[in-house]
Amino acid sequence: MTGLTNLSEAQKAVLLLNKGLSPRASALRGDVDYRQLLAHWRADPEFRTLVHELAPMLGLRVIDALEHAIVLAPLGPESVFAATLTDLRRDLGEMPRGALALIHVAVAATFFPTAAVLTGMQEDRAEVTATPARIASLLREHCRRLDEEAPDPDLEEAGLVDAWRELARLPETRPDGSQRAGLGSLAGMVKLVLNQLHEHGMMHTLDTADGETYMATPRYRLQVRELAAHELFERCASVLPGFVDAGGR
Repeated sequence: MTGLTNLSEAQKAVLLLNKGLSPRASALRGDVDYRQLLAHWRADPEFRTLVHELAPMLGLRVIDALEHAIVLAPLGPESVFAATLTDLRRDLGEMPRGALALIHVAVAATFFPTAAVLTGMQEDRAEVTATPARIASLLREHCRRLDEEAPDPDLEEAGLVDAWRELARLPETRPDGSQRAGLGSLAGMVKLVLNQLHEHGMMHTLDTADGETYMATPRYRLQVRELAAHELFERCASVLPGFVDAGGR
């Protein structure tokens, strides 16, 4: 599309929402229309209100608008854009539901170790990067500590005790020492989760001396900030003591 002058405000709002549904779309990549729509969003309160009003009609809600993209989330579990744990378990075989949730919390907490960092109350000047092996090592250490303690009945009921024990049984890396994505190692499972986040525009990948390394995007920060108030996230965070400082939210 070349120019937005002939579009109505409603058409512009729908176009902005449409661009927000593409995880790789960015106003920083030469998309002039996207850049103009975001500038219009920042300058016109009535346009912002219109976007917020139209989003629920598409099963969406607006989390925030960054300098280069608008960040959306499903309005609820019935939204056609909602991702279920079944969707997230793609390529992960029969891994327990709770194990997947624990890996996601471990990934989130590696990049945003405290609520102050997550919400921006504490400035994190250095961008955090991590390899799958590093996250797997941190997760294994917490699972080991949990296994040494008396299980919490509430966590057993939620299936999280079996989940961390399942993760603890896996070797950190494959027998050949590689970090290839696969179900045969904890690092491989973490890598599969990171790759899924990358597909949705929530991680950048870097080639470093340590191998493939991941760095969170602003879109991921906003998504984690939203999830941090979810009951399942809080329950999983409680299983990983010291991973997430929930008190500052």
